[in-house]
Amino acid sequence: MGGALLSTWLLAGAQAIPGSTTAADLEARLFGAVFRQQKTELLDAEARAQGVVLCLAVDPGGAPQSVTAETLKALALGPAVRRGAECEVRRHHALELATKRPAIVVTVGPVEWVKADEAWVTVTQTWSASKSLRRPYRVVREPDGGWTSLGPILRGAPV
Repeated sequence: MGGALLSTWLLAGAQAIPGSTTAADLEARLFGAVFRQQKTELLDAEARAQGVVLCLAVDPGGAPQSVTAETLKALALGPAVRRGAECEVRRHHALELATKRPAIVVTVGPVEWVKADEAWVTVTQTWSASKSLRRPYRVVREPDGGWTSLGPILRGAPV
């Protein structure tokens, strides 16, 4: 499917979602679903006990950037989640700059559309300058119009 046709198709899908009128709104909903799933995956009881924070960034394609304060507030992910700009990846670990608490920097994007109701979203989890994990996550539209991240796509594994 051609890029222009796919964009038109996705925008039509976005407009079918109440309160969403642009491709950017649709992408924001996808990223939100992935950030919620990442919080669940990465901030388990052990991580919370160690004071780990998540630092959120987006990569819409080519230039990763911190989420805005407004986006972080709208996501309402709780007190252990920060903007990417509030953290730093160092040689041996990532940390929150203000408190020096351990951090995991989560960068979401870019998006690869599979169908109008399914996207593969690249997620990069970074613990240090030498330790990160980058893999695609499957995100699907629910019947109510919301989006859910189902988790990583495992390729090349035996079935």
